[in-house]
Amino acid sequence: MAPATFWVLLLVASSVSCTGHAFKVASFNIARFSMSKVTDTAVRDRLVQILRRYELIGIQEVMNKDNEAIISLVRELRQATGLPYNVLVSDYLGRSTYREKYAYVYREDILKPTDWYHYDDGCENCGTDVFIREPFVARFSSLTTVVKDLVLVSIHTSPDYAVREVDALFDVWEDAQQRLLTQNILILGDYNADCKYVTNKHWPSIRLRHVPQLQWLISDDEDTTVSTNTHCAYDRFVASGEEMLDAILPGSATAFNYHEAYGLTYEEAKDVSDHYPVEMQLRLDSTYSGERFPTSPSLGIDGGPSLNGACSCEGIDVTSCKGRCGAYSKTLPCNCNASCGQYVSCCTDYKAHC
Repeated sequence: MAPATFWVLLLVASSVSCTGHAFKVASFNIARFSMSKVTDTAVRDRLVQILRRYELIGIQEVMNKDNEAIISLVRELRQATGLPYNVLVSDYLGRSTYREKYAYVYREDILKPTDWYHYDDGCENCGTDVFIREPFVARFSSLTTVVKDLVLVSIHTSPDYAVREVDALFDVWEDAQQRLLTQNILILGDYNADCKYVTNKHWPSIRLRHVPQLQWLISDDEDTTVSTNTHCAYDRFVASGEEMLDAILPGSATAFNYHEAYGLTYEEAKDVSDHYPVEMQLRLDSTYSGERFPTSPSLGIDGGPSLNGACSCEGIDVTSCKGRCGAYSKTLPCNCNASCGQYVSCCTDYKAHC
């Protein structure tokens, strides 16, 4: 049997059961996702086979400034399942030429995004911001689950700043509660929260780890990496809110090892991503009567611009790294996280504060 025919048959067969399970949520870092993964039909079909398992997916590492790749993938997902998936996409985020987008892929007939924003973590131009790629927050109304209103926070931390950024997710969580007046929040994504980036010595200083209202649903022992040389729980779910926590099926949060599930070779699995998706299930509403949200024939919702770069450095000491560990602008006299130029003291400050 030809490889292409094999994958088509797998996709058709798996579509039979896609509506009979509990509501599934996933987070998936599709490493360096771009059009090259869509035009590679084997990789594309495997991505579709993975994504069709879920009603709602937070995706990290969408690499293109335009949305062509992610919209093309969702179009393939629609065609394969016959279901009205859509996608909400963040701004193009980062401090340098390396940038990424977040995306939420969701079943438009049973989920409706009602609000979204980029977390404002400080002045990106001046280096006083915390996150390399500030979290993208989206609120969804759900028809089929027992929790009807849920907020997702998508994050891909910078490995070099993972301790600082995972700790700062506590501030994002508090801000979302105050802004959206809900505690039903799920912080999902690639935290880089294990192995050499976040070690046992770091956990005591990470506020997000020690709040009684927050549950870490992916254990430190989970392996969310495809590589046979690593065993790291980089990808996480952290949840809060009585309704949210009651809705989560106990024991359902885990990494989905598509390498084994689909009988792929190691190279075939790595071509898809270097991460496995993490997934969990929400309880279905037994009183749900089959109503549907209106769907759109068009694909793609623009999440709008991040406002973190629209700020002034007036009053900020740009000759020091103190409070400016994210400084990158070559127009400033002290470019802390790259080179110090004539301000030699900046290097000392960087080591001391960052």
